Amino acid sequence: MSSSNAKLGDDFLHVPKVVVDRENWMTYKDRLSWSVDARGFLEHLDGTEKKPVDPSTLPTQGTSWIPSTPEELRELSAYRSAIKEWCMGEAITKQQIASTIPDSLFIQVKGLPTAGGIFMHLSNLFEKRSRIVSVELL
Repeated sequence: MSSSNAKLGDDFLHVPKVVVDRENWMTYKDRLSWSVDARGFLEHLDGTEKKPVDPSTLPTQGTSWIPSTPEELRELSAYRSAIKEWCMGEAITKQQIASTIPDSLFIQVKGLPTAGGIFMHLSNLFEKRSRIVSVELL
């Protein structure tokens, strides 16, 4: 993933900031989606990439699961690899969003746990506002 990102370059993936008065929301939303998709993380933005489940928290494992068989060790290793990849995708997607929104919006969304949740919050905020403006114009 990182080798392809290096080939793309920052200018190629640059998304102009969303304007506070929301006049460029629709083009911003599409450009952000395209940029995140070019990085291979679109599922983080749309919320369909789910966080891997820690095998030690599964109900079938009991309260204090300690992997002991080769299969359980492979399962734990696969989980650690998957969670590392998921966290990287989340961090990159969140940073892409954070670098393209004003500080006032960043303060509102910085505590949300996922990139998909952040994007959904922004979408709701901007699209509700867009509908209100449309109604007022009519």
